[in-house]
Amino acid sequence: MSALRQSDFSTDYYYPPTQPQEAVKQPNIVKRSPAKVFQSQAFHDSNTLPKNLKTLSLIQKGSFALAIATMTASISLYASTVKIPKLWSQEYQHLEDLQLQERQLVAVNETIKFQLAQEASQDSQLSISKPESAIFISPAQVQARKVSELEQNQQKIAELKYNSLGY
Repeated sequence: MSALRQSDFSTDYYYPPTQPQEAVKQPNIVKRSPAKVFQSQAFHDSNTLPKNLKTLSLIQKGSFALAIATMTASISLYASTVKIPKLWSQEYQHLEDLQLQERQLVAVNETIKFQLAQEASQDSQLSISKPESAIFISPAQVQARKVSELEQNQQKIAELKYNSLGY
């Protein structure tokens, strides 16, 4: 026995258990072959974590996902309870202002119509038109310009544009 204190935890997780060595039977004739890579099974098991650490790692991942979900939910709750009603009330106020302006414009338009009707009733020269008094005018005939005249006009416009003494 030694005077050193014994560890409180099992060392099975950190040191692989020893396995009995099997006797390798070699043939009498040794053939040289390309180098082979052998993987030791003794180190393969040492990479595994203890069950308690695996559980803690899963809890950490789960709590991180829960924190992200909680933040997303709180931001969406804030947007739905504070921002959206605030924007809605601003837009509704703008709508009410536009409706008020529309009512005022309609009132002004009707006032102008009423004044025109009053003036028309007082003026004896104005009369209500009848379909019999309509005058029909035939459209004038338009002659097409020649292409050379159009090109000369465009050249004159270009010359005036670029030969100006301004800026």
